[in-house]
Amino acid sequence: MYNSKLIHILQCFNSEEKEFLKKWIYSPAHNQREDRRKLLNFLLSKRKLSPKTTEIEAAHTYVYGKATYEDKKWKKLMNLCVQLLEDFIHFLAQKKSTFSQQKALISFFQQHNLNKYTHQYLKKAQTNQAKSVLSNSHHFQQQYELEELIFEYQNTTTDSNTTNLQPIFNSHSIAFILNTLHYACEAMTHQRLYNSTYDIPLLESILADIETGKYKAIPSVQMYYHSFMALKNPQDEIHFELLQALMFQHYDILNTREIKSLYLIAINYCVRQLNNGAEKYVQAVFDLYQYGLEHRILVENNLLSRFTYKNIVAAAIRLKEYSWVVHFIEGYTPLLEGIYQKPYALYAKAKLHFAQGEFDHTLELLTQVEFDNLFLSMDAKTMLLKIYYERGHFEALDSLLISFNRFLQRKSILAYQQKIHKNMIKLTTKLLNLPPQDKIKIEQLRQEIVQTNPLTEKPWLLAQLGKL
Repeated sequence: MYNSKLIHILQCFNSEEKEFLKKWIYSPAHNQREDRRKLLNFLLSKRKLSPKTTEIEAAHTYVYGKATYEDKKWKKLMNLCVQLLEDFIHFLAQKKSTFSQQKALISFFQQHNLNKYTHQYLKKAQTNQAKSVLSNSHHFQQQYELEELIFEYQNTTTDSNTTNLQPIFNSHSIAFILNTLHYACEAMTHQRLYNSTYDIPLLESILADIETGKYKAIPSVQMYYHSFMALKNPQDEIHFELLQALMFQHYDILNTREIKSLYLIAINYCVRQLNNGAEKYVQAVFDLYQYGLEHRILVENNLLSRFTYKNIVAAAIRLKEYSWVVHFIEGYTPLLEGIYQKPYALYAKAKLHFAQGEFDHTLELLTQVEFDNLFLSMDAKTMLLKIYYERGHFEALDSLLISFNRFLQRKSILAYQQKIHKNMIKLTTKLLNLPPQDKIKIEQLRQEIVQTNPLTEKPWLLAQLGKL
């Protein structure tokens, strides 16, 4: 029984919802079967649902006493319990949505020609809608549905020549535009990762309308537009700049999932620019990270992504914000999933000590944990590579370059990440074998480093070249 749909659904409810469910199953309006009530009571009484606490034999005895077990009858009872839970989930969803409740009341009053009450609840719904700070597709979809109800009410109660058809068109089109742009951004990201293509109906028409200034007064449309254009034309930096400004000013007009999605687009834009050698984006991405932490955009369910954690540390260290990094490690490591806290904290501290030239501390920290995460392992190898070079441990460096290259060939790594590290290995090898007095070859290598993309460690390579 433990692997059944019934148990899977019950495990999703929090303690407050479980208490409410107990009242629900005792209500004759929702449940008139005693066996269904007994089975759900049996399951809800368990502190934790596990294979042992959900054994069929114990559950069957609790529900039917000493009666003989019948598999068909038992499965039917479980299905009936699932149906009751599904009704309960529908109720919870309706209860959480004030708009859904008001819409249901308005529809009820309209169907029964109670125009006075229809008018009252239409006004309430309009007032609540006007108070909303959100300006996302869901908001405009609700506005469209509300305008539909107003239109139906006007048609049955007035002979006026004026209608609300224009607000209907406006709210419907804005909801459509926001949804289209949102998924167009998803498509661009997916296309870049997996080389796929998508035909997005009316996208070009939407972009053309926005470019004429038609939706200039709607920040959410502008944010999605500049997100899409930053993905489509990364060389046109104005789109990123406008997106960043809009997000800082209007971060609260989208829900958490939506603003986080746009934040990641902006952050990944900066990372790509950095990998292509545009150092000014270190400050830009650090500003995004700081603002995202401050406004809990990057923290979801009190958890911080380990990838975001690692990238924040890298950006802050690149800006020599060493004290800030120390406080960040102390404050945000507990927000990582438990299994990642130790390795990522050690990695962050190692990276910090390395940046401050404390190579002994760095090596000590790197040997304290096995970095089984692929990205941490690659970054740890890069740190070792730089330490060996700067200390003149060239034999160890030769061995590391060979083993690192084999590691990249052996592991399944995204092509973009693989290229970054292969470029680093190739250029470090050339740096290692460069005649120190040959100014022509030094200049040739400098030009190659400048022109090579993607290359995260471009500043370090150029710095070492400048010492020759």
